Amino acid sequence: MKRIILSFLLLLAPCSLLLINAQQQQRGKFNPQEFKAKLEAYVTAEAGFTQSEAQVFYPIYFEMKGKQRGLQRQIFQLKKNAPQAGDDKDYTIIIQKIKDLGVEMAKLEVNYYKKMYAVVSPQKVYKAMCAEDKFHRKMLEGFGQDKHDRKGQGPKQNN
Repeated sequence: MKRIILSFLLLLAPCSLLLINAQQQQRGKFNPQEFKAKLEAYVTAEAGFTQSEAQVFYPIYFEMKGKQRGLQRQIFQLKKNAPQAGDDKDYTIIIQKIKDLGVEMAKLEVNYYKKMYAVVSPQKVYKAMCAEDKFHRKMLEGFGQDKHDRKGQGPKQNN
C-alpha cells in the first residue's frame, strides 16, 4: 500500500511542478490593461479628478501617450538599426532624425496639454503630470521586489 501511494505521489510531482512553473511565468508577464487601470486610478486620486473630469481627461491623455509611443518606437528603431561601420555623415543624419522626432514629441505634448486645459483646470493637469511621474517612480522602486508580494497592487506606498 505504501508503494502504491509513493508511486502515485511520484507521478503527481512533475505535474505539480509544471503547474507551479506555469503560474510563475504568467505572474511575470506585463499586462498593459492592468497597468493602465492602476495608473488611471492613481492619477485620478492624486490629481483629485471628479468622475466627469476623469471621463473627459483620459481619452485625451491616452491618445497623447499612444502618439508618443509611436514616436519613441521610431527613435528606438533609428538607434537599433544604426550602421555598425558608418561614417560621421551617417551618424549626423541619424542624430538629426532622432532630435527632430524629439522636437515633434515636444510639440505634440504642448498641443495635447492645451486640449487638457480645455477640459480640466491647469492645476489638475499639473497634478496629473506630477502624479504620473510619482506613479512611475514608485513602480520602479518595487521593480526588483518579489512579484508575489505585489500582485494586484499599484505602486508601493511609503509609510
